[in-house]
Amino acid sequence: MLLQPFPKRPEPTSLRRLLTRSTAACLMTVLGGHAVLPVQAQSVSAMAQAEARRRAIQVNKLNDDIERGYQLIDQGKAAEALALFSQTYKDIPNIPMAQESRAAARNGYVVAGCLQAQVLASKGNTAGAIKLLDELLAPEVAPKDARVTVLKQRLEDPDRFPPALTAEHVDRVGAVQTLLLKANSFLELGDYDKAITTFQDVLRIDPYNSAARRGMENAERGKQSYYKSAFDHQRSKMLSDLAQSWEDPVPLTDMDRSALFGASAESLRNKKSGSEIIRDKLRKIILPKVDFSGVTLDEVVELLRVRSRDLDDEGRGISFIISAPPESRGKTISLNLSSVPLEEVLRYVGEMCGVTYKVDDHAVIFVSLSERNGALISRSFRVPPDFIQNAPATDAGPAAGGAADPFAADKPAAGGGLVVRRMGAREFLEGRGVTFPEGASASYNAASNTLVVRNTLPNMEIIEMVVEQATKAAPKMAVIHVRMLEVNQTNLEELGYDWLMGAASLNGKVYSGGGTAGNGTAFNAANYPFTSPAVNPGYTVNGQQVFPATPVAAALAGPLPLGTNTAFPYAGGPVTSGLRTGSYAVAGDSIDNLLKTGSATATPTVAPGVLSLAGVFTNPQFQSVLRGLSQKKGVDVNSSPSVTTKTGLKATVEVTQEFIYPTEFDPPRLPQLSRRSSGGQMIATPTTPTAFEMRKTGVQVEVEPVISEDGRTVELTIAPELTEFEGFVNYGSPIFSPASLDVLPVQAGTVSGYVPLSSPDELITPNKILQPIFKTQKVVTGVKVYDGATVVLGGVIIDKHNLVEDKVPVLGDLPFVGRFFRSNTKQKESKNVIIFVTVDVVDPSGRKVNRDTAAVTQ
Repeated sequence: MLLQPFPKRPEPTSLRRLLTRSTAACLMTVLGGHAVLPVQAQSVSAMAQAEARRRAIQVNKLNDDIERGYQLIDQGKAAEALALFSQTYKDIPNIPMAQESRAAARNGYVVAGCLQAQVLASKGNTAGAIKLLDELLAPEVAPKDARVTVLKQRLEDPDRFPPALTAEHVDRVGAVQTLLLKANSFLELGDYDKAITTFQDVLRIDPYNSAARRGMENAERGKQSYYKSAFDHQRSKMLSDLAQSWEDPVPLTDMDRSALFGASAESLRNKKSGSEIIRDKLRKIILPKVDFSGVTLDEVVELLRVRSRDLDDEGRGISFIISAPPESRGKTISLNLSSVPLEEVLRYVGEMCGVTYKVDDHAVIFVSLSERNGALISRSFRVPPDFIQNAPATDAGPAAGGAADPFAADKPAAGGGLVVRRMGAREFLEGRGVTFPEGASASYNAASNTLVVRNTLPNMEIIEMVVEQATKAAPKMAVIHVRMLEVNQTNLEELGYDWLMGAASLNGKVYSGGGTAGNGTAFNAANYPFTSPAVNPGYTVNGQQVFPATPVAAALAGPLPLGTNTAFPYAGGPVTSGLRTGSYAVAGDSIDNLLKTGSATATPTVAPGVLSLAGVFTNPQFQSVLRGLSQKKGVDVNSSPSVTTKTGLKATVEVTQEFIYPTEFDPPRLPQLSRRSSGGQMIATPTTPTAFEMRKTGVQVEVEPVISEDGRTVELTIAPELTEFEGFVNYGSPIFSPASLDVLPVQAGTVSGYVPLSSPDELITPNKILQPIFKTQKVVTGVKVYDGATVVLGGVIIDKHNLVEDKVPVLGDLPFVGRFFRSNTKQKESKNVIIFVTVDVVDPSGRKVNRDTAAVTQ
């Protein structure tokens, strides 16, 4: 909490005037009151003048320090100003004529002290700030200065400066603010991974920082938005691949095949380290002609740099660095060779100049033999966790302290086992032939699996071989990611017309009208919006009505049910029964359609009507219904199991549900009643399951990886399987009681009669025998995959088109009008199933083997 601005400089007089007054005060103090004998006065006068000059110089210097102290305050250097004013205030003599300088120094002392106290408080050192203010309130400084008192009261206020506030907390707050600013910058740039990592660094410092959590939430939302776009892209790509399957690809030429294999080699080469790439170039670049005559090493290097760029397929060439003494660089080289690798040329040149070369990640370096053998260099290596092995305790030797007592009793090992100790890095490397001259060292950090070595270049090459062998021989594991994608798309477009035509009188004796359904679409009055006014007549006996008339559920001008005695022109029939729509057009002969209805005997239906038109008082009467439908349905499935296992070990991952279903049934038991008039209740026992089976639905993956010695390839025997429950199919059929005929006695006055009654079939039990249908997507194969690569194990593309184009003969061919007597249905069912696998080779610590740098030069 900062104070309000307060005056920093004294106002009465300038510091230069204070210097004059202070000097005069010193002279008067020394000379005043000393009037004695002439000889003694002369001596005292000389001494006083010398003392006056000394004090004048001292005061002048102190006044300069005061001026410099105020300049430091203006520059914001409170600590330096405080130290300067504190010392100056103590050095100024406390005499009457120096009080103004002393007041200026005291004011600067107070101002600098208050500013420094605010700095300490802002850094969490409240105790130190209060201690400094207590020094300013000392009796000899400024015991009653209001500025110091107010500031101290504010610092002692727990609401302004909490007692728990520490300098460490303030430093953490500053670090958190810096990291939050950096993380939000990453978030604005769209680098969500770095933003999340930086927000996690904030939470490591401040575990309850809500701003970091909100920032991570925003980053995840940004990633979700991207992944949604990726989902749309992947779905569109799979549908595009499905459409592309209709293409007949152009065969590859020899040049295309060469480019294809070149790309594979390039992708493999990109995984090599820089030094390996340079060594490959040294072996592959062949110089057709080498003719050196009296040239120096610098000239040879420049020529090889140009020639390597000309002969390199990539056009990059090789960089060279000369780190050799002048006498080696000045030696002349004469060499005449033909068709020789660049590596051999470097060896010959080194022998002639007394130098050798080493290959770094970026260049070839020429060094002297003495430097190669004697200079110490430092390098760090990333090594496997078990790089330095344990040794038995008996190998410790005398280093354990003193010679062993041959008469002492053997001490049993703890737990009865062999006592082991951790070998040191130097001891481990010496056991593998690495020498350590004076000044060489080696250390191993088990937490980060880092080996740091300082040794000569020849020994460093041996260490590189040891590390490389250990890295290749380290236990490796394979992380297998299986991704099974399924995209289903069903598009249905249909448009057609249904016509009904009533009877039309041509001359009063000849009538025309619609036809019959035949083997076309069965007539159903419910498919037409306008109903018929026809009724079934009542039943009368001797003029007395026994049963009333009942309405007939029929379409206007349509065929009437059997028994209707309605005269023309209320007869008629359908005109377009041959035009198929709905499930009549798309045949229900697939399992998918069986699953929709649950039975293979489901009644087909027509497409829904959109618009209708009827002619009631026309001749003939008619009714027309426009039937149309446009449907699109997509189902997408993404199953992504993963498993980690050791090389040569079979692993299985299952994310499944157990589906239990019946397989054997007892037949139904039917009632023995044959007639309804018997009065008994008809009870039947339906089909009863007696045996069951279990089927696992979900994702199952069985995999057995075999990792190569270099860890770059993995041979996989893999069997991913995705099983889904689709639905039930009913293999049973309903059971009905038989139909019966009977008569009902009717008595109307003195007249009696009988009314025939019929009893239709009655449902006793639906007798459902439901069996499940499962869909399985499975691939059993063996592949060889590069580390980190993704390959397609298999898949299937299904593209089914149903096209129905029906028309009424003659009428359907008429221009324009014929469209009203045609029906078109187009259904497209597309399915694309792809199974990917991605393999990552990791070490026991979880690090990817081929993506971490093996050695970093210090």
